[in-house]
Amino acid sequence: MSSSPLALGPVVIRDCTLIAVIRFRNIIFFLFLLRWTRKGLLQLKGRGVFGTFADAYIAIRRNLYGLFLRAPGVRSQVQKQVSEAITKLQAKLVPSGPGVVRYLNLPKEGWSEETVLKELQSLAVMDHTRWEDGFVSGAVYHGGDSLIKIQTEAFGKFTVANPIHPDVFPGVRKMEAEIVSMVLALFNAPSGAAGVTTSGGTESILMACLSARQKAYAERGVTEPEMYETRLIMTPKD
Repeated sequence: MSSSPLALGPVVIRDCTLIAVIRFRNIIFFLFLLRWTRKGLLQLKGRGVFGTFADAYIAIRRNLYGLFLRAPGVRSQVQKQVSEAITKLQAKLVPSGPGVVRYLNLPKEGWSEETVLKELQSLAVMDHTRWEDGFVSGAVYHGGDSLIKIQTEAFGKFTVANPIHPDVFPGVRKMEAEIVSMVLALFNAPSGAAGVTTSGGTESILMACLSARQKAYAERGVTEPEMYETRLIMTPKD
C-alpha cells in the first residue's frame, strides 16, 4: 500500500521541527557547559584547588542555612527579630517625641534668616551619638576645632563653585589639579598617570573599582572581572 507525498508531508515537517528543537537545545546546553567550565577553570586558577573547595563549601553551607531559616518554626522567629530590629532602627534614625517638628510640605511663606538659623541649631543639638567625644569608630574624620573652623571658611568661599565649569571657577580646577599631583607623587605614579577628586569615600571606592575594571578590559581583554575581598568588605564594593 503506497502513501502519497501529501500524506507524508506533516510527518516529515514534524520530524524536521523536532530535530531542529533538539539541536537548538544541545547548542544551548553546550554553551551553558562551556560558560561554567570556563568559570570553573578561572576559579581554579585564581583560588587553587583548596580555595575552590573552600568556596564551594561556604556556598553550600550558606544555601543550607538559608533553607533552614525558611523552615516554618524558624521563619516566624526570624521575622519577629527582624521586625524588632527595624523598629529600633527607625526609632534611632527617625527622631520623634516632644519638641520634634516634621516639615512635610513647603511653608506657605518663606522663613526669615533668624528662623532658619534657629532650626539649624535645633538640628545640630538633636540627641545623637557623641562623635565629638570619640564614641564613633569611623564615619567622622576631623582634625580638631581649629581645622573645622578653617574648613568652614573654605566651604563658605566656594559654596556655589562647580568643578564641571573650570572656565568659570579656575581656582577650583587649580586646587583639584594640585591635589591630584600631590597624591600621584605620594604613590610614585608613573609618567602620564592621572586622577580626579571625588565627593567622598564611597565615590572614591566606586571610581577605583571602575578604573580597575576598565584597565583590565583595555590591557587584557577581561570581560567578566572578579573581585576577591575580605569578609569585612565595605558596602560600596558590593
